[in-house]
Parts: sequence; structure tokens; C-alpha cells
Amino acid sequence: MFGSRSQFSNWKEICIYVLIIALLIAGICVLQPLLIPAGVLLFIVVVWFARRAYTKKKQQLSDYLDDVIRNIERAVHYSTKNLDVGVAVFSSDGKLQWKNERFQEWTGLKMLEGKKPEEVLPLPENAFETMCVKDDSKVIKMRGRYYRMRYFSVQNPAQGTGSKDTTSTLMIYLTDITEWEQLKQRFAEEHTCLAYVRFDNYEDVMKGLSESARSNLNGEIGEILNKWVESLQGFVVRANKENLVVGFNNKNLQKAIADKFSILDKVREVRMENKLAPTISIGISKDGETLQDISMHAAKALDLALGRGGDQVVVECDKQMQYFGGTNAVSAKSTRVRARIVAHTIREQMGDADKVFVMGHANEDYDAIGSAIGVAKLALSLRKPTFIVVSDRSTSLQKLKKLVFNNELNIAEEDKVYEGIFVHEEDILKEITPKSLLMLVDHHRAALSASQKVLEAIPQKRIIIDHHRRAEDIIKNTILKYMEPSSSSASELVTELTGYFSDKLEFTKGEATALYSGLVVDTKNFNVQTGARTFEAAALLRTSGADPILVRQLFKDDLEAYRERYRLIAEAETPLPHLAISINRNVENTSETSILAAQAADALINVTDVSVGVVISDCTDGNVNVSARSDGSVNVQIIMEELGGGGHQTVAGVQLQNANADEVKRQIIELTKKQFDEAEEKEKNESNLTE
Repeated sequence: MFGSRSQFSNWKEICIYVLIIALLIAGICVLQPLLIPAGVLLFIVVVWFARRAYTKKKQQLSDYLDDVIRNIERAVHYSTKNLDVGVAVFSSDGKLQWKNERFQEWTGLKMLEGKKPEEVLPLPENAFETMCVKDDSKVIKMRGRYYRMRYFSVQNPAQGTGSKDTTSTLMIYLTDITEWEQLKQRFAEEHTCLAYVRFDNYEDVMKGLSESARSNLNGEIGEILNKWVESLQGFVVRANKENLVVGFNNKNLQKAIADKFSILDKVREVRMENKLAPTISIGISKDGETLQDISMHAAKALDLALGRGGDQVVVECDKQMQYFGGTNAVSAKSTRVRARIVAHTIREQMGDADKVFVMGHANEDYDAIGSAIGVAKLALSLRKPTFIVVSDRSTSLQKLKKLVFNNELNIAEEDKVYEGIFVHEEDILKEITPKSLLMLVDHHRAALSASQKVLEAIPQKRIIIDHHRRAEDIIKNTILKYMEPSSSSASELVTELTGYFSDKLEFTKGEATALYSGLVVDTKNFNVQTGARTFEAAALLRTSGADPILVRQLFKDDLEAYRERYRLIAEAETPLPHLAISINRNVENTSETSILAAQAADALINVTDVSVGVVISDCTDGNVNVSARSDGSVNVQIIMEELGGGGHQTVAGVQLQNANADEVKRQIIELTKKQFDEAEEKEKNESNLTE
């Protein structure tokens, strides 16, 4: 186009010059007619010279443009052949049409013609169809080197005259970025990680030991920790007798993760004169731009490990939490110092509040209701307006109100206050003030709360009392978290707190019975998760008038419930040795369904050779609820946490929305098999060490 414009401009100028000369010659010939022959001859000569000059310029311009085009073609050919870029063109049928030498060299294949991209490059199936949809780039690895692959789809008109259809030609460019990728990997491997190590039960283990035995025990544990840190090429700083700070890089963190932190087992095996096995908890983090950020995240991970019962490792990596250990039963703490401090703190907060709201989890069981009544007792003793917020689907509450707090039984005059203390969210939201205090019992996850609106309406002044292992999505913005996984139930924790809350505080017969029912239901009639403090709490409640006969009546079921329970047991499958699993299909999502599933799961682990019992409730509203039980050989809490739930080592569950029961069953089988395999591997390692 540039050449055409230049030629047109030159020809226009020549025509103007010739026209001017023609006008001059015509004027002379008019004045001197005798000069007409000479004028015509002169005009012919001028036209000839003008045409000759135009043709010469046109040829010079054409030669120049040809030279430019040849130089561009040589440059394109040279760059395509010799630059560090691999180029390939694939036709509309997906087969390779052309490639440069660099592309063939990097693929390492001799014959490329006619092959598709997925046959040449490490790409998934149907890669050609996928890449033709959208232009993009990705990093691929071939023969030990990394390449950035850019691909573009070029639309070409289809063959045939007048055809409006188009075909897609795929162009692929490869750039070697091996050095850059290796630098990124090295940077990631050398990223600093911090670990906070806590000796969980230092005081309990050291109690009763001589000074020399204490020194030997400290030395043995210290040596184990030092060897572990040396294997990770890190450093260790002892903050005090119970806490250490360890630093290493991300490469060695992955090494420790692959080892599944066997340091926990090595510390637990230390035996001098101590009767209790020492345990440690470790919080590790690599997330953060600065050491201060990494330190903060590591401390958070350690708090999570301790909140889950200790004797485990929590790793925060790429904003994801990973859990290791925690397979052993949580031992009860012998010290009551924390209970006394917590009781005093709760008393201060209740004293400052104008109203106290108590709330358990949705579908309240007897532990949630009993612990809520116990906390309400504390607030009522301070003459504070108190409300227990409950959900709509708790049959346990209806039974408790009917048998324990019914006027006809005349249990105690003081219990009449509970006739109007149980409220629903729609009745109580207007009562909430900025100085209101919210007491959360028997749960610590927002998704499980009986009322989300009440939880959101009191965003700051919250206190948690719970006995479950701490989950990652714990309710935030709390004044106090009193979480003791070693306790049997929230009712046990609340009963113990009352002794430090006020010396004059005494339970009525109805209150004691409600708390006692919480103890009984969570300990399976004092058969699991019990310790000395559990029986002390039970003794206090019995002294206060707790009625076991009423509690037994609370747990009675009708004949239809018995039939349903044993139907689930009869229909249970054993997809793995020691695992029994049953699905209750097309049921309503009610507390009766949850109780039925829990009872059936409890019964399954009483069957010979069954270590894990799982009942899945496939509800008509699209939810899938799971109740899991274990005889202690497998930690069902870890299995349920993988699905988004939680609980204890022997009692756990999860509630899933819009899930498929059969898919949940498949996941549970896979996770349980993994737990079985790890337990078997651990047993083999221990036997090898013994030998």
C-alpha cells in the first residue's frame, strides 16, 4: 500500500509538469504557427522523458521493497529456526503441520509429523480441543526441564468458494524457564518455618519424682528433641522448662510431614521413674511475609493443638491446617487452677452484663441442655435476667421439661423459673442489648449454634465452655474459651465451675438431674471418656438430689424407635474388617433421627470384631448427618474432621448440606482404611523397636 501511494504521488507530479509544458508549447504555437511541428516534436520528447523517469523510479522503489521483504523473511526464518523458542503449528484436525528444530529438540522425539499435542507434550487427553477453546499459557515439564507453553487458536476460512465456515489452527510456543522454576523451588524450600513446642503435662509427669529423676527425664526428652531438630538441620531455643522454639526450612518441614512427626511417639515412650507418659504439642507455620507473621501463625497452631487435647502437631501451610497425632485418648488434668480462674472470670463478666443469654448447639442433646441450665444457674444466682436460647427440633428438651421441670411433679419451688427461661430466637432478639453476655456451651463452631441470629447479635461479649477438641473454624471474638477435651462432657465442666463460682451455690433437684443426664449421655452411662473428676462431678450432683430414675426415664424409647434402631444394625455392612456402616435413607432431619443414629452407632461397636460404627442419615431436606463411634482403637474425630465435622476420639459426627449419602459412605470407608493402615504401621514400628 505504501508503494502504491508513492507511485501515484510521483505520477501525479509528472503529469502536472507535462501539463504545464504542454500549455507553454500551445501558447507559443498560437503566437507563431510556424513553430507547431517543432512544438509537437518537443511535446513528444517531453512525454517520453517523463515516462522514462517514472518507470525508472518505479523500478527503484520495487527493488527497494523486494529487498526489505527478503530481509524480513530472512530475519523471521532465522529467528524461527535459531531463537530459544520452540514453535509448532497444528492443523484443524489436531495433527502437527510444522515445527522448528528447537521444538523437536526439546520434545526429544524424532518423528513428530501427524501427531497431536497430547502425544507430543505432557498434556491431558483431548488437549487440542481444550486449547482451541481459549488462548492461555501454562508451565509444563519435559525431560527434567520446565517450559512455559503459550498457545493460540487461529481462525482460518474453510476451503471452498463462498464458504463462511472457519477452521482452527493451533500455534504453540515453548520457552525454557528451567532456571526460573528452580530458583522458585529453591526459594520455597528455603522459606523459614517456626515451631513452638510445649511439654503438655510437665507438672503431672514430674509430680512425685526425685530431683535426679526430674533431671534425667528432662535430659532424655531434651536429647530426643535435639536429635529431631538436628535431623531437620534446624535450631532450637529453650524458652523455659516447658516451652521451646524450633526453626528450620520448608524442605525439612516436608521431610517431617512425610515422617508423620514420629517425634510424638518417641517422647511418649520415655520412661524413667515417671508413671505418666510425657507428651508434647507442636504448632508449626511457614505462612507470613515476616518472622513476626510466621511466629503469630505458629502460636495460633500451637493453641489449636492444645485446644484439641495436646499430644499432636498442627501445621499451618499455605493457609491450610494439617493435623498429626492426637490418636491417643486425652488424659484428664489433675490441676484445677484453670477451673478456678475461669469461674472467677465468668463471675466478673456476668456481673458486668445486664442480661445473660445461654445457647447450646442445634438439636440440643441432654449435655447441651444440662450445661445450659447449669450456666443459667450461675447467672440467676447473681440476679441477672437470664435466657436459654434453644432450637426448634430438640425432643430431648421436651422430655426434660416434661419430666423434670413440670409443675405437676412439684420437684422444687425454685425450678419454676425454668418454665419461661427457654426461648427461641424470634422471641428474644429484641431483648439483646450492647451489654448482653452470650454463654456458648457444648459447642464452639458457629455453624452448630442453635441460633445464628443471636450469635451475630452479640458479636463481642462471648464465652465458650466446651469439651470437644478444638476445630479450625472456632467462633471468633470471644472473651474466654474454656475448652477441656479431657472432660467427659460440658455438664462436667459446668458442675466443676460452680464450686469455684460461689461457696453458697447449691443445685436444686431439677438442675442437678438435668446436669446428671448430660453426664450420663456423653459418658454412655459412665463407660467412656471418664476420669476421676467425672465421678467427683457425678457425686456432687447426686448429693444435690439428681434422680437416676428420672434420668433413666429420659432415655426410654418407644417400641417403634427400638425397631428402627435394630433395623439399622441389621442392615449394617462391613466393607472393611472392623468397620460397620449403615445408611438410614429418606428420613426427616430431626433430633429423633440424630438420636436414633447415635444409638445405632453405639450399638454397632458392641458387636464382636467391630471397632468403628458409623450411621449415615440421608435426610429428605438434602442434608446428610453422620454419627461415628469407636472403641478407642481408631480416632473417629480425625475421620469426621476430614469431612468438616469433629468430636472426640471415640465419639464424633458431621452434618453436611446438599450431599450424597453414598459418596459420603465411600469417603468414610477410604478415610477409615487410612486410619487402620496407619494404626497397623504404628503397631509394627513399636514391635520392631521392642525387638
